[in-house]
Amino acid sequence: MVIMTSSIRREEGFTLTELLVVLGLLSVILGAAWLGFQVANNGSKASDRQSYISHEVGFPLDYMERILIQNYGFDNTYPGTTGYRVAALTDRDNDGHPEKYLFECTSAGVLQVSTSEEVDSPTPKVYVISEHNSNMAQAKVLFKYFDANLNEITNMSNVDSQARSMTMTIVTTYDGQSFADTRRVFFRNR
Repeated sequence: MVIMTSSIRREEGFTLTELLVVLGLLSVILGAAWLGFQVANNGSKASDRQSYISHEVGFPLDYMERILIQNYGFDNTYPGTTGYRVAALTDRDNDGHPEKYLFECTSAGVLQVSTSEEVDSPTPKVYVISEHNSNMAQAKVLFKYFDANLNEITNMSNVDSQARSMTMTIVTTYDGQSFADTRRVFFRNR
C-alpha cells in the first residue's frame, strides 16, 4: 500500500528568507538614492560658494585692475591714501578731463568706489563692488604700494610720486571660512 502525502503549503505570509531579501534590496535602493542626493547637494553648495567668491572677490579685483592700471596719479588730499583707501586719477574716456576713482573699504565690510569727473559729473557717484568684505575685520590691508624696484612704500605721502605698481588683496568670509585673492597691477601711465 502506497501512501501519498501532499505537500500543501499554507499561504500565511512570507518566509524569513524572503523578508531578508526584500529588506536587502530596499537598503541598496535607499542607499543609492541618499548617495545621489548627497552628491547633488554637495555640488550645489560648491557652486554657490564659487559664485559668491567670484562676486565678492573676482569681480572687484577685475574692476579695480581695469581702473588702476590706467592711473596717471593718486589724489592724496583728504581722506588720503591708506592701505584701505586709494583715489586714482585717470582719463578712461579720453576726453581730456580727469576722472577720480576713490576705492575704499569701510569698517562695515563694504568695498565701494566713488567716481567723479570735473566736467561731466562733478558730483561723485558711489557704487558698492563688494558687500561682504573682510579686510578690515581681519586686519589685512587691501592695497600695498611698490616703487620701480618693487620695494614696498610704507610712507603713504610718497605713494603718488614713487608708486609704479600695487597689490590688491580682497578677503571675504563664506560659511565660516575665509577666502582671499591677490592681484598685482603695474601702472601703464607712470
